[in-house]
Amino acid sequence: MISRRKFMAAAGLSTGFVLTNPIFSLRGLLAEEDSKPMGLLFSREDVPALKKKLELPLFQEFWTNMLTADLDEDRKFLAEGVEFNNQIWHIPRVCQILEREAFVHLITGESARAELARQAVQTILKFEKWDYFLEAGKYVIGLQRAPQTTKTLSLTFDWLQDVLSEEEKQEIIKQLPEKGCEPCFRSLYGMLHQDEVVGWGFDPESSFFEERDMRNWPRILSRTNLRAVPMSALGIATIFLNDRDPRTDRWMKTVKQSYYDFVDMFAPDGSYPEGTGYCRYTSEELILFLDILYRQKKQDWHDAISWQGVMDFLLMTRMPTTTHEYGHVNFGDGGHGFGSDIGFWVAKKFNDEIAQFAAINHAQRHNIFSVVWYDPKIKEKEPKGKFHYRRFDIDWVVVTTGFELDDFVVAMRSGGPANHENADRNSIILKSNGENLLVDNWHPPYSHLHPAWALRTSPAHNTVLIDGKGHQYHDGLEGTNASLAEAKVVSEKKTDDYVIVSSDATQAYGLVMDHVEQVMRTFLVIPGLKFLLVIDSLAAKEPAVFTARWFVDNGDKMGKIQVDGDKFSIQRPLAQLHGIGKCSLDEQLTTNKFPVPEEHGVYPHLDISATKKGERVDIISAMAVSNSEAIEPVISVKQKTNQWQVEAQIQQKRVQIQISTKEMLPELSVKIV
Repeated sequence: MISRRKFMAAAGLSTGFVLTNPIFSLRGLLAEEDSKPMGLLFSREDVPALKKKLELPLFQEFWTNMLTADLDEDRKFLAEGVEFNNQIWHIPRVCQILEREAFVHLITGESARAELARQAVQTILKFEKWDYFLEAGKYVIGLQRAPQTTKTLSLTFDWLQDVLSEEEKQEIIKQLPEKGCEPCFRSLYGMLHQDEVVGWGFDPESSFFEERDMRNWPRILSRTNLRAVPMSALGIATIFLNDRDPRTDRWMKTVKQSYYDFVDMFAPDGSYPEGTGYCRYTSEELILFLDILYRQKKQDWHDAISWQGVMDFLLMTRMPTTTHEYGHVNFGDGGHGFGSDIGFWVAKKFNDEIAQFAAINHAQRHNIFSVVWYDPKIKEKEPKGKFHYRRFDIDWVVVTTGFELDDFVVAMRSGGPANHENADRNSIILKSNGENLLVDNWHPPYSHLHPAWALRTSPAHNTVLIDGKGHQYHDGLEGTNASLAEAKVVSEKKTDDYVIVSSDATQAYGLVMDHVEQVMRTFLVIPGLKFLLVIDSLAAKEPAVFTARWFVDNGDKMGKIQVDGDKFSIQRPLAQLHGIGKCSLDEQLTTNKFPVPEEHGVYPHLDISATKKGERVDIISAMAVSNSEAIEPVISVKQKTNQWQVEAQIQQKRVQIQISTKEMLPELSVKIV
């Protein structure tokens, strides 16, 4: 372990010249051109165009919400409610007020909005620390709140040119490098030079303090969204400060090194393993920096990431339901919607009509940057087809008929470990008619101390269990970090009518079960008929009990599961999933609830299990969607040794499927008449 003194010197923690030289820290940092508009993101000449865009119906709700914010409540909070050691909750609210009010003032010229923005600036400057993480128990590192504050002050400085006094401008320029830039630099430096980190931890003086094993956090966080956040903020602030601080060259060098060390978190096709919500968070941070970098320095780093692919990932995982209007395929802690700013930036940068379509029609929200980047000259184009199939480079598989409430979606979570994951290898989600009929529980608790933390584990997902146990996962002591579990798509077939995909999760189960030889899941989906067939196969060195588990969405207490012999019905108010479960060693279908305290939700599930142990076991789950307006599908499954015949009458179509499970990778023949 490197000595504390050596790390402090390498990371710039011992350089006190800025604070000890008042002439440099004030006059030197505040150049004369500060009285002129900087145009960091846009120039004053762009404001009339922004006003015109804000008059469009597209932004009406967003702009109305901005104009009708509760200013009295915000004033009261800033005057009486702020706790200056509550960085986790209070700094974001202050930054939100500042950004909103500065922008509204810039557009409208309202003095009341200017004064509230000024009050927010003054409040931020009163915080002794802008984040709640420390290096070596002493030096602030910026992971979320310091980056957010740094970015917000850098952007709004120009918007408030005619509002802030010279003294207030000087104080911003004085505090920004020490409270914002250096903490962001320290976190990035630590991720780049992990062996030099003395030790990260929570600040005991902060209102948020939790015992957490953070010894591996520099390594863990280097492969997460929390690397992009300080990277973007430091880059923006470095451009804003320009030559007003002698450390800007070092900061930008670290930003660039961090960026190119991080970009492979995005797969070549633009997919992102932390899921859609964190893809949004990461992308929003990066594109804001990239846009400012190009605008101010004419440096273009965007081509290191497939940004059009990012938008494809966000659109093709769209999964709106009655309980999650802006939901997406929610593997792990993901599943949240995306902001239109990403789509409008991609559309403008690449003249991408599909990105424009996604941003206009399927974004969860607009923000200030949406208005800045929206180009009304770009047309929108909706992807067409009977259905869309994606096997993303992260090995997530999605089959979707579209992006609206009534559309049909099936997704399987193959692939490797990732931050913010759950123990969900080979888990399958099915959504139709606005309902999650096969659901991964939404956003389980982060903390391992939470009574419902077990919702992150394999038995709480639509996976298979071996002797009642799931695959490998960690104990949560380090946070929401990646496990060691992997699955891999080993076969795929797409036709005009159906898709067949097989994924091998042997490694994930083998990490915790020595007797496992192979675990395979194969699914067949016929989107036009809303039909799903799942074949789960186990090979073991010694006899084991094999189970396929299926959960229904019950977040609103409206999910039900009924069993009648080998038949089952998974029910939601607007749709039902009728099916049959069969096993090569005879089957037993049972229903139960996942064991967490009921105050944290009730999670009903169906288990299709072999009635006895076996070394080679296959389970067939065949199901189809119906609603009150459709005739209930009729499904049958017949078995003769390792040969299966599945037939389904759905609407006016008949499906005939021949299956051979002689090998672990089953062979299927499909006929639709």
